[in-house]
Amino acid sequence: MASSQEQKLFRKTYFFRPGYVLPVIMEKNNIETVVKNFEVRDEDVFLVTYPKAGTNWTAEIIDAIQNIDNIDILKERSLMEKVPLLELGPSTHPDLVEDGITQVPSFAKVILETMPKGSPRRIATHLRPDIAPVQLFEKKPKTIVVDRNPKDCLTSLYNWHLTVGFLDPLTWEEMFDAYMKGLTIFGDYCEFIKSWAEYKNEPWMFWIRYEDIKKDHKGSVKRIADFMGKSLTDSQLDEVVRVTDFQYMKKASETIKGRELVLRPGGTWQRKGVSGGWKNTFSVAQSEIFDKDYNEKMNGYEDLKYDF
Repeated sequence: MASSQEQKLFRKTYFFRPGYVLPVIMEKNNIETVVKNFEVRDEDVFLVTYPKAGTNWTAEIIDAIQNIDNIDILKERSLMEKVPLLELGPSTHPDLVEDGITQVPSFAKVILETMPKGSPRRIATHLRPDIAPVQLFEKKPKTIVVDRNPKDCLTSLYNWHLTVGFLDPLTWEEMFDAYMKGLTIFGDYCEFIKSWAEYKNEPWMFWIRYEDIKKDHKGSVKRIADFMGKSLTDSQLDEVVRVTDFQYMKKASETIKGRELVLRPGGTWQRKGVSGGWKNTFSVAQSEIFDKDYNEKMNGYEDLKYDF
């Protein structure tokens, strides 16, 4: 029988399969049918991230690069247009309805039905390869993978539980314990990274760390643009950097259409965006437990390991 702590965590989540938990705002049948059979196009740009690894930030960078000739359109983007998370929706679960979340469609269906062919699509996902679209690995569109210090990911995910209505708030101790048991949404961080590492050296894959974007924003934007095959002038590069500055995006997010559907009162899509914030959250004992577990799981993947 699940403990009271697990019951609290899982009220708005479910086991997609043993050991792999998803929030109920993502429907199992939709993932197994619409998402799995999603029609991938050659011009698509996929963004693959573990939750809270810089998804929103990188999606906005890609969006700005794609629309550099019409940069003002970014201000008009709805939530779905800014970060089209492939597996999101539809919102039919009673745990969501009672919180007033009733208007989130299947993002995969909306992407297919509303984005005309020939237009580059920006598509994000937190799914592992075995449940991602089959055509992703057949057509091999440009795919960007963003990695982040897992301690910062977990700290940010904890705050995310406090921010969005489709997840129950947890104490930090509950979140840490859930992670160590592999019960956080989208499963274990290490397993996610290792599963995508199989494709790391493929020419259609581009890996970058969140910390590298923080350290060299402009240089990282150029690298992403080059990978996308988009040549930017110096002024265009500066403009992308300007509109994807963290504080600029945080202010802009306050007026995102549709934000009220999932954010709790006072919540914001961008919180701090710092690196190393985990040090203010983890206890010494928790950090040691995490490090031991992390090093054991990432054994053999030294090129992807973080040095804490």
